[in-house]
Amino acid sequence: MYLCLIPFLVVAATATICPYGRAEKKSPCAYMNANSNSKSLTRALPTTGKKGVFFMTRNGPVSSELYVANADGSNARSLLGNNTVFELDAQWAPDGEWIILTSERNGDGNPDLWRVRPDGSGLEEVAATPAVETAGSISPDGNLVAYQGTLNNLKSNIWIQELSTGNSWNVTNSTSVAVPDGHFRPAWSPDGEWLVFSSDKNTQWRGHNGTRGWEHTQENSIYTIRLDGTGYRRIVNKTGYSLNSPKFSPDGTRIVYYEIETEDTFYARLTPHVDQITSQIVSVDFATGDNRIEHTSSSGVKIFPQYVTADTIGYLHKGSGIAGTVQGLNYTSATLDGNTSFSPVLGAMRSPSWSPNGTLVLYQVMSNTPNRAQDKIMYSWQEDWEYRYSDILPRLNSENILALTTQKTGNASVVTMEPDATDQHVAFNDITNSSIVPEVAAVDSLFGAYQPSWSPDNQFIATGWGNWFQGRDVGGGVIVRTSANGSSYEVLTNNSVLNSGFPSYAPDGKSLVYRQWDWDGPLGLRILNMTDLSLRVLTTGWDNLPGWSADGSTILFTRRTSPVIEGPYDDNYDVCTIKPDGSDFRVLTTSLATDAHAVWSYDGKILYSTGEFGFQDEGSIYDFNFQPYAQIMSMEADGSNKLPLTNGMWEDGMPLFVPNTD
Repeated sequence: MYLCLIPFLVVAATATICPYGRAEKKSPCAYMNANSNSKSLTRALPTTGKKGVFFMTRNGPVSSELYVANADGSNARSLLGNNTVFELDAQWAPDGEWIILTSERNGDGNPDLWRVRPDGSGLEEVAATPAVETAGSISPDGNLVAYQGTLNNLKSNIWIQELSTGNSWNVTNSTSVAVPDGHFRPAWSPDGEWLVFSSDKNTQWRGHNGTRGWEHTQENSIYTIRLDGTGYRRIVNKTGYSLNSPKFSPDGTRIVYYEIETEDTFYARLTPHVDQITSQIVSVDFATGDNRIEHTSSSGVKIFPQYVTADTIGYLHKGSGIAGTVQGLNYTSATLDGNTSFSPVLGAMRSPSWSPNGTLVLYQVMSNTPNRAQDKIMYSWQEDWEYRYSDILPRLNSENILALTTQKTGNASVVTMEPDATDQHVAFNDITNSSIVPEVAAVDSLFGAYQPSWSPDNQFIATGWGNWFQGRDVGGGVIVRTSANGSSYEVLTNNSVLNSGFPSYAPDGKSLVYRQWDWDGPLGLRILNMTDLSLRVLTTGWDNLPGWSADGSTILFTRRTSPVIEGPYDDNYDVCTIKPDGSDFRVLTTSLATDAHAVWSYDGKILYSTGEFGFQDEGSIYDFNFQPYAQIMSMEADGSNKLPLTNGMWEDGMPLFVPNTD
């Protein structure tokens, strides 16, 4: 029996699998009433004091607010009230006098540590850098805070900071790249001598769903370490499972954590799949890792366990919020045959933390609606560029007009606009053209008009239209050329191949490059002659997202480069280039993680997203996030001089530099 909390605690549902966190299609298109014959007259003003704007998209929640309630869910109140910005992952100090929390009040996408009194007063900054600081935990004596942070190398490590001086040090001191090596969710022993945490150290990159899934799963174990970095050891692991969010028992003899199958660490962050999988709450002896007790056995995802009292363990039952499903706080006995006097509480809370005496609970309520507005200012990791939010796959033409896919703000149509988001017009309406590919309706909702590409004279836009992502080998997709003002379109490919998509114009306008996929898998890249519509094979690999360079000499694309593709560990994607005649094939990335979604920048460099630096948190706790390890990178056209352009805890991608114009 669940007690109802408060009616507005609802986590908005997202759609099923895709790499961009696809929301359900919105209808009608947000811009369909715009005048398609209107000519753009204005231009975006230069960004004062900056070189220009850096556009990017982000998959993740758009709002997060902290609440304090009685342990039975009653008397819930906002912790920060009108001072709320974007706060999450709050934890009580052991004496109950402070609450340590994560806030993005220094900029959208930049999580820092703050602390506040339980009544919401005395808010003060604790640790703030351009890197990630989150999951703070205050020591039993109140003098130190342990947290996970990515300062210096973008890898998630366990840091400790003195609250009185601000001095900090990296306890786990990881410098590895190319393999998972993150450290997450530190918690103190009652005597303040030890930290426990989860880590995916010494594991391999792994996809999901056999060979079909490109997003990574995560396999964590439970570790411990002393404050000075000594005593480092693994307490417990389980092959094929991820062990997470450890906490000490009040007497310091046991560790409680949640245990989930490795494959399900991907599905746990998706709606509605989170309602269809299961994790359990487990504890072991701290000293030996033995004497295992499984405290739960029911279905459902259970995370964030904590000893509320010596006899009771509280945890979060994570769910989608879809009608008929269950989510909220729940409780179980700390012993095999014991009972608990606590009652479950229904609600869409996340990341609960119970007060030291067990009478109060902190939690966050997150939402992914309404979406960030096009052109919203974000946290900038480059001082000379202003970061702004954009919907996906933005492309700029020679007249400084954007074309993009309205996956998040509309119905996955192609829309054109000024860089400041004014003067918006539909160039290709996904919904009204649904008769182009009859097979679409029989697959799923993951279809739309993806990767718009301008013709050199700016009169036309080529785009893929149909089924993408998981539907690419069962549903149709075609290449469409539409007039830039949306007045007409034509289909350039036929149904002899199941799925054609993601086109890019050659700079001379005489050719298009795009990728093909059939019932049996990938067919590679093709070049279409725009004069006679003849077709030429460019590659035959697992290739996608091609883009022609501005000088016409090189085609950029992503390839699955695993030498044998037989299972989830064969999951390496790289950024590659090739000449239009098929010569000089090069692999430009070597991280062994996912390096993908590459585009050319205005200065001839290549921008792409990478999983090189690993997960920034435990994968199973995320919502609205498919690849929560994605950072944006820049490199030269030959693959040299790789530099990170973001350092956050969400999924960032789809970059575009728009320099100021006179």
